[in-house]
Amino acid sequence: MRLNEKIYFEKAKQNGIEPFVLSYGEKTGISVLVYNGEIEKQLIGESQSISGRGIVNGKVGAFGTDAIDKDTPDFMMNSIVEAARFGKELSPDTFYRGGKKYGRVQSKEKAFVKATLKELREAALSLYERVKAKDERLTTIEVSISMKEGKFKKSNSYGVSKAETKKSYTCGISVVATDESDEPRSGYSGFESFISLEDLASKAEKYIDRAVHSAVDFFKTGPIPSKSYKAVLSPDCFSSLFEFCLSHFNAKSVQKHLSVYEGKVGEEIFSPCFTVKHTPFVLSSSSLSFDSDIYPTQNFTLIDKGVLKTYFYSVETANNEGIESNGCGSGDGNGEPTILTVSKGRSSLEGLFRRMKNGIYITSISGLNSGINGQTLDFSLPCQGYLIKDGKIEKAVSMIVCAGNLKELFHGALALADDVEDCGGIFTPSVLFKSLSISGQ
Repeated sequence: MRLNEKIYFEKAKQNGIEPFVLSYGEKTGISVLVYNGEIEKQLIGESQSISGRGIVNGKVGAFGTDAIDKDTPDFMMNSIVEAARFGKELSPDTFYRGGKKYGRVQSKEKAFVKATLKELREAALSLYERVKAKDERLTTIEVSISMKEGKFKKSNSYGVSKAETKKSYTCGISVVATDESDEPRSGYSGFESFISLEDLASKAEKYIDRAVHSAVDFFKTGPIPSKSYKAVLSPDCFSSLFEFCLSHFNAKSVQKHLSVYEGKVGEEIFSPCFTVKHTPFVLSSSSLSFDSDIYPTQNFTLIDKGVLKTYFYSVETANNEGIESNGCGSGDGNGEPTILTVSKGRSSLEGLFRRMKNGIYITSISGLNSGINGQTLDFSLPCQGYLIKDGKIEKAVSMIVCAGNLKELFHGALALADDVEDCGGIFTPSVLFKSLSISGQ
């Protein structure tokens, strides 16, 4: 870290900001974009960010910036003092004083092999050729590869300090396919590696197929009859829906009576086939050993066989209940998970199809930001996927809408597959549900 933290803490003390917490991060990266076989874009860049937060005369103020120079310490402190004039009252006890051990995040950092810009170009062009060979109807192919390294650190005036480093390769594959009627269909898939370009390339086949099939399978497709179907949701689709429930497990929402799960600890809120654990140390780009309060993240069970066990606590919300935080602070007293893992089932995806026998397999859901009521968890979302008949995929279907309530949907899960994927910090398999309302024909 190229930062003189001492100056910031000295300035904070001089300005009556006590306690004070400083957050600093820096990122470096190289990325390449290949468009239809040509190098469209190359980027080599680095960025920094810094923020401070503290209490002035019993009220909290905060400031953050991406522009750091010799005047930043003074500018930050003046801004925090000014912001605190209008800030909420906050106890110094909401700032972590230390004393607990930090867990160790799983990492491949020692095995990480850096690549040159030339090697990224060659890898992206090679993947482009692999995608192009899949189907002659592909008219647009984009392959992006990035090598990223991030370092971030948080420290406070109580002497608590913790830092993490992340290194990874990410790849995104976007395609557009056109049939004889000039009907365009698009597809996308993304994946990552924590080791090397070679490791990234070795994983690519599955994701290339996924991107291509999500485009070419849906030519000349349409809706199915409107009714309730048994349904399997892919890992990505399930995690997208489950993510909208997470704010209701935020202890701050519970304490403000804004959660549909208020007072539900010890009660069955999901199907008994669901066990969901907080797993902040697993190998993932989302893993972290400390939260926004610099409090140690922790392994714990959120939902045990459908029964709610706890909420996501920050130091502030834990203090409100006279308990200890579980390391889920996410800023301003809120709580959210670092990583969640949904326990997998024993069946393959094909096994879920056989158990379902007849129904629908949802592989894509859109309209999430406008189609879900964040308060009631009612939803109505455009989607597409495959009709399942006699336990096998019969045909692709599109132009349909799935609707219902997430509380009721998750309570009606029947089984989980073993095809776990990391979907943006939620490790989850595909899930079979007993009933999903579909609007189509």
